[in-house]
Amino acid sequence: MPSVADFIEEHRAHLVQRYAEEVAKLDSARGLSVYELTNTFPEYLDTLSASSRRGDRGDTARTKRRLEETHLSLRLRLGYKQEEVTTEYAIMGRLIAGLWSGLSREQQPSPEDTALLFAELQEAMDFAIALFSGYTLEDRQREKRTLRRLDALSPKALEPSREPAALRRQLTPLVEVIQEAIGASGAELYLADASGERLFAITATGSCESHPFSAPVALSPASFLGQVAESEEPLHLPDAASALKETTEGLCSSRLRSLLGLRLWPHGKLLGVLYVGLAEVRSFEPQARRYFETLVEYLSGIIDRTLLFGQLHDANTQLRESEDRLRLAVIAGQLGTWDFRPVTGVLHWDERCKALFGLPPEAEVTYETFLAGLHPEDRSRVDAAVQQALEPHGRGEFDIEYRVVGLRDGQERWARSIGRTHFEEGRAVRFIGTVQDISALKQAQESLELSERQFRTLADSIPQIVWAARPNGQVDYANQRFAEYVGKSVEALLRDGWEKLLHPDNLPLVLEAWRRSIATGEPYQVEQHLRHAEGTYRWHLTRAVPVRDEQGRIIRWVGTSTDIDELKRSEAELRRTASFEQQLIGIVSHDLRNPLNAITLSAHALLRGEELTARQAKSVARLVSSAERATRMTRDLLDFTQARLGGGIPIERKPLDFQAAVRQVLEEVQAAHPERLIAFDGRGDPRGSWDADRLAQVVTNLVNNALAYSPPETPVRVETRGEEREVLLCVHNQGPPIPSDMLPLLFEPMRRGTEQGSAGRSIGLGLFIVDSIVRAHGGRIEVRSDEATGTTFTVHLPRGAPGG
Repeated sequence: MPSVADFIEEHRAHLVQRYAEEVAKLDSARGLSVYELTNTFPEYLDTLSASSRRGDRGDTARTKRRLEETHLSLRLRLGYKQEEVTTEYAIMGRLIAGLWSGLSREQQPSPEDTALLFAELQEAMDFAIALFSGYTLEDRQREKRTLRRLDALSPKALEPSREPAALRRQLTPLVEVIQEAIGASGAELYLADASGERLFAITATGSCESHPFSAPVALSPASFLGQVAESEEPLHLPDAASALKETTEGLCSSRLRSLLGLRLWPHGKLLGVLYVGLAEVRSFEPQARRYFETLVEYLSGIIDRTLLFGQLHDANTQLRESEDRLRLAVIAGQLGTWDFRPVTGVLHWDERCKALFGLPPEAEVTYETFLAGLHPEDRSRVDAAVQQALEPHGRGEFDIEYRVVGLRDGQERWARSIGRTHFEEGRAVRFIGTVQDISALKQAQESLELSERQFRTLADSIPQIVWAARPNGQVDYANQRFAEYVGKSVEALLRDGWEKLLHPDNLPLVLEAWRRSIATGEPYQVEQHLRHAEGTYRWHLTRAVPVRDEQGRIIRWVGTSTDIDELKRSEAELRRTASFEQQLIGIVSHDLRNPLNAITLSAHALLRGEELTARQAKSVARLVSSAERATRMTRDLLDFTQARLGGGIPIERKPLDFQAAVRQVLEEVQAAHPERLIAFDGRGDPRGSWDADRLAQVVTNLVNNALAYSPPETPVRVETRGEEREVLLCVHNQGPPIPSDMLPLLFEPMRRGTEQGSAGRSIGLGLFIVDSIVRAHGGRIEVRSDEATGTTFTVHLPRGAPGG
């Protein structure tokens, strides 16, 4: 017989693909990649397979829990709902079980192996439920609607009859409501006989409707019904079709696959068993199991009252008391209870109620005992509320908070009592209710109120606008600064809405950003025009962050709004000034080129003439040198303008031997500085694709800088090194280091590390242009400078275009 592990390992790729397709249909999965959809699922399949191989969880439990935690963490960040996470595990079970659906019994895994698989998945879903917060509001509303439907049918079920046929007619509609609420394909209700050792089928619905009612079923420990009767929790049978015959004794297992059963146990005694079933093999989500428990408990009360109806003389009183007990149980849960009979004056407290008032379980209590245990300041108020609840023809409702002073320990506690009065012929005959210790809640409320007061005090003391909003984004608080700024009271501001204060052009963008933050929980930030009390609009920077509770749910948004109008004006003015300066530099440098070219050409023509005297030739030579220096400065200005206004210095790549190009530039620089020593060393593969003219600018500028800022007697060393993906150019000189505070600014325009050797010959654009050329090639430039080793500029040049 194959194992679950065999099926998982053989169809692993298919399971991953089908799982991605199925979970992609969930609302929160929209737009996610396949990797995000599957995340830990492939590894999780391995843990399920390992559990199947060993026959138990074994050492895989820790790995399995780690994967579940990782999966839930990822899903929480993606905004998944609890139901979607548990549905993913249900999909896992359905896909895995579907691998052997339709095969013969011998070709399927054993029932124990299948049960272990679904136990693993159920444990994962229970863990997901524990991480999220119980029932959602939608679940509770759905439960209330179903309970109302059962309430509407219960009067018919309470007709005095003990005949099976009559009970079947009365209880079938109730079972149909539960089957529909759970989304099951069928259901069967069994009631226990007087001995509690046998069950007899009372009604069947859905797919089980045609199931013949056989003889009573003995509560065998091997049968599913017997196991349900002994279990305090809902019991799941993963696949009734593959279970043993003794397990499915009495069930309509030929029509249903996955079963979920729970015993009816109203007074600590077995009343019966109800199970629902699905036509396919899959798990029941935790919320469905919890929902099923509530409905079965409610059905237990209805059936219990039905069976006792013929034995009770005061059926109407019994019905009201049962309904009140159920209603109070829903409201108060496991709380202290009290029962007062106004006609006789008898008061009964349970142990929890006595403990709240500091009394032992055996203590006798009266109404005077109750009043004596109240704080003196609350005594008359509580007594008046009790008397009002007992007034004839009144509503009989009682809900009040008060302080209790322990009758023996003297400890002060806060309590809340909820009760209701029963009347007969206009007279109060019974006053019952619950009491709850709410001291911790009161302390939390006081702490919250103190924090709120501190927050409001701080908010009103700062110059910024401060505001707060509910989780849905509705603003419910604004500080006085906001009211003063817009010229409205805080109340009017909250009533009319902050949207009316925005400039109409800003409104769509601001609202969209706000909706996006509410939906994603990400911080909110936007710049907007806010209308001042004078009627003008001013720029504001508005920010908000979510405040979350311990479960990570957003409980508040807190934000500020800062007037940045002057800052925006200053930024705009700076941009206009910078733009003007750069355009002016570009215009001036461009218009200087023509006259400079004319001067240079004319000076060279004069030098070639033979009629110049030695003094005239020297003057013309100085004119040529000055014109060439001005031309270089103009070229630098043009490059600077291109880099700033044109989006970077343009380059034209061509194949180049970088080592040969550097050597040629160094020969030209050496000719201009015959008195200096320039050493060169080239290593590695020098080939690549670069702009030769632009790189010549880089080498010329760096070498001239090294010559200018080093002692005349020291050499300048130049090195090229070809590496796998790039070539390096290193230019080193000795001499005083560049000040450390100047290093971060070295490649900024109009900056020079020192004036030594460059006075009157530089406008501070050389290194900026060098950096721009290197960046245009996709490279970078580094500089190191210290007293011991001198200064080294290192240029990294990729061999080709970035990404090429």
